[in-house]
Amino acid sequence: MKSSKDDGRGGGPGARVARTWAVSTTSGEVVRGYLPWWAEDDPSRTGVRPDRLHLELAAIGHQANRGGLIVPVTQGVDPATDAGVLVVTIDCRPFGEDGDPELPVVNVQVVDDWWITDLDPAGVTDLGRRLRALADRLTDAVAPELAAAREDWAARHRTDDPTG
Repeated sequence: MKSSKDDGRGGGPGARVARTWAVSTTSGEVVRGYLPWWAEDDPSRTGVRPDRLHLELAAIGHQANRGGLIVPVTQGVDPATDAGVLVVTIDCRPFGEDGDPELPVVNVQVVDDWWITDLDPAGVTDLGRRLRALADRLTDAVAPELAAAREDWAARHRTDDPTG
């Protein structure tokens, strides 16, 4: 029986057998690394030219999509299109370039190419609390205020021709 943390990709945080990835070159060199239990894809490659090995390693990124919202988003006067909003991923770049964290972090796609990046556990907790506070404000204050505003509008807004 699978645990709630086991998604069929080789275990959860308590897995006894660690998964690995491997990149092998045409000259026979092989570089191996740890493949986290949460990573959705195996970045293993074969047949890499030795002069491109460093590029292949730099491109390795482990990622897990942890959901988000799909909502209609409008930009300017364009019609609304469904887009991912507040999409959460766990990411790790083991051979990151300058400034890339080599530890797993959470990144939150606000919308399109706007991101909240490199969140550590405390940052994820803080963001969660802020989003929860926003959700509470939307349901407890904004929605009732909007309902009252609509009621007031319906009662007071002139629907006849004002030029009359």
